Amino acid sequence: MNPEFRDLRPAEQAECLDLWARVFSPSHDYFERYFQDPLWQPRYTRVCVVDGALVAAMQVVRRPVRLTNGRTLWMAGIANVATLPEYRGRGYASQLLLDLHQVMDADDFAFGLLFTGIHDFYGRHGWERLPLPLYHATPAPAELSGWRFRVAEPSDLTAVQRWYDAFYADHPLSVARDDAYWRIWTRWHDPNWRNKFYIAEDSNGVARGYVALETHYATDSQGNRVVSAISLVELGSAAGDADALHALVRFASHTAYQTGASLEIYLPETDIQRFVRPMLPDVQWLGQGSAMARVCCWESLYDALEHLSASAPENLAALGQAGALALLFGLPAPEGVSIPAPLRERYPTRPACYSPVDSF
Repeated sequence: MNPEFRDLRPAEQAECLDLWARVFSPSHDYFERYFQDPLWQPRYTRVCVVDGALVAAMQVVRRPVRLTNGRTLWMAGIANVATLPEYRGRGYASQLLLDLHQVMDADDFAFGLLFTGIHDFYGRHGWERLPLPLYHATPAPAELSGWRFRVAEPSDLTAVQRWYDAFYADHPLSVARDDAYWRIWTRWHDPNWRNKFYIAEDSNGVARGYVALETHYATDSQGNRVVSAISLVELGSAAGDADALHALVRFASHTAYQTGASLEIYLPETDIQRFVRPMLPDVQWLGQGSAMARVCCWESLYDALEHLSASAPENLAALGQAGALALLFGLPAPEGVSIPAPLRERYPTRPACYSPVDSF
């Protein structure tokens, strides 16, 4: 039977979860939030059907990401690219991706983002690599006296939301999260998901901020599972509370040092200079090499840039898709892209970043 490419039908959600669980290691529980998202639509899940069975699927997630002036743009995240092993090599994933390009371009998405280790595949379909901030630091023991750090409780959500909004309000590309987003995508009320969030309390017992840490494992030469890296994926506090932010970085460094792991930090250079380098001078740019982007609507990019500056840039497309997005969000120029000095002066680098908490 010829393959059929179409939108997922709501009654097929369970079968789609079975497909994703078979192809990837997480269980149904991990993928259910894609359908719980109030922004989900059937056309955001594209499937390939052979002999009445789902054999491949691909997902778009809708995310509002910040600009520097309080505005947001809609981003389309490509996720859950899955084909059953016995059906691979037949071009099904390519067709699903092209189908989702049409969905993205017909909707109000400004651009798409994905994370992958197979850049050539997506590059053939028009995606370009985009440099997102990621730094490597050599951790060191830190003085934490006067501060207590505990795993977040369900009742901390309101404070964490407030701290996140205060810290990331001026960070382009960060996701503007509403309450439903926090509850569905971070799975806040599930302790197995919430346990990466730590609350910092000062000597008076006042909660002053939070940090999200992720632990990465590897296997040593004896076959033992060991911690290889601790990632500081995001943090937040009340506006202007630099003491709390410094304490949170010290806690992340101390945690990595105690486990003998390296420290990875998903913050932009501005934050690295303010909160990391004073304590950890051995900090190096790595960049999230897996990120790729695609422009869905050039008019949206021109409009957004005009709201950031008095005059519109000329010939924006000459920078390429990744170059144009780097200019808009204030990211470093992608490899091989030269942003003219007058344009960079008009649209300078900014504290742009994308948190792994928002991974899809």
